[in-house]
Amino acid sequence: DDYVYLEHGAHYAIGALAVILLVTIQYEINEVITGLVGVVLIAWSFLSSVRRNKKLADAEGKAPTSGEKAEVSSGL
Repeated sequence: DDYVYLEHGAHYAIGALAVILLVTIQYEINEVITGLVGVVLIAWSFLSSVRRNKKLADAEGKAPTSGEKAEVSSGL
């Protein structure tokens, strides 16, 4: 619930990896590129979620000041 775009990013990464798998039937693609595509998509979605959460917190006036510690939800 905290990272709303993370699930979407994981699905995009799976889709991109499936496309890469199909392309590798015809062409050679380095494993580093394949791995980086997944990592970049998931990292991008994670950072987008963090940025969204920060904007929402700022809009609600609940952003912690420099002296306060932010409460982190463990999700459990």
